[in-house]
Amino acid sequence: MIVKNLLVVGVVAGFATAASAADEKANWSVSGKVRMDAVQSSTDTTEGSNDKTTKKSSEIKLKRAQFKLTGTRGADTMEIKVYADKFDSENIGDALDTASITHKWSDMLSTSFGKLSALGLSWENDYSSTDQYISSMAGDYAPSNGNGAQADLSFGDHSISLQVLQGMKTDWDGATYASKGGLSSTVSYRGEINKMIRPLISYSTIRTAGTHGVMTNDDGTTTATKRGAYATELGAGVQVEAAGATVDLEMDQIKIMKQKDSTTEKDHNVQSIIAQVKYPFGATTGLLKFTSDSHKMGEEEDVGDISQTQMALGAEHKLDSNCRLHAVYSTMNRTHKKTTTEGEFSDKDSKVAATTINLGVTASM
Repeated sequence: MIVKNLLVVGVVAGFATAASAADEKANWSVSGKVRMDAVQSSTDTTEGSNDKTTKKSSEIKLKRAQFKLTGTRGADTMEIKVYADKFDSENIGDALDTASITHKWSDMLSTSFGKLSALGLSWENDYSSTDQYISSMAGDYAPSNGNGAQADLSFGDHSISLQVLQGMKTDWDGATYASKGGLSSTVSYRGEINKMIRPLISYSTIRTAGTHGVMTNDDGTTTATKRGAYATELGAGVQVEAAGATVDLEMDQIKIMKQKDSTTEKDHNVQSIIAQVKYPFGATTGLLKFTSDSHKMGEEEDVGDISQTQMALGAEHKLDSNCRLHAVYSTMNRTHKKTTTEGEFSDKDSKVAATTINLGVTASM
């Protein structure tokens, strides 16, 4: 409780400092990015012993519209980032992605308070969502933001970050947990070696709504769970610049603890191995991304386990410094061990195979 109160005091003090800094000497800037996609996909699903079904879809959708306001005065920086595409009746609370105050104490130390992007995992989490065409299973499970504080300590080409956030909102195994409860913490290290090798390692403990969550059953009733909404995250990766190419390699792991009062459930383990290569040819950049994902339930005969591979191959072409086109072909193959994709038991594995063609444009300002 004392730690939470200190965080609240820090956030309030930080925003008060920024408010007093909003005068003629402050430097303000507005930036934004909008991505629009035309997506055509074909998905083949085989549910256990049932016949294969094929579903095709074609749509044009707004992938992401984000806008950021940044103000700097002296050693203080205010940043507010909004996702305009989340202003709807269900997700309007998620539209505010970050709202933070950062104070730079010296060239070595800075601190931030407010609603922050969650540190965790490795390089995939470091990129903007507008620059991703497929995402790993670990990345999909990881929380994205929370209210709290962060300290960044730099030593030349190396830095260590410590982040403490209020329990973060997320969805695990059909149970939606609110952003209440115990504190979540992350320690992260990143560095640069010989201007070409950049390691990024992080470890997180995640708490959300204390000891209870609420799960909605198929019949519409709700069940209180005591999972503890607790998990650990480990991310280890390296980014290498070589021969003009940028190569990212990483392994991310998430361990989701079982319900505390259950004698039958097991801990869940999610693991993703990710490789990405980008290589520029003038104004065009070729890209290749591959993920190998698994979600292990801990049951006998691996019942319920999910294994998955994904691949994205394509190119981004810059029309100018503020606008680019993209064309990406992606595939996904998933096996659900003796379970249907809806989670019901089956005598055979369920399989899903999908191909997607993504054509679109991204504009920034």
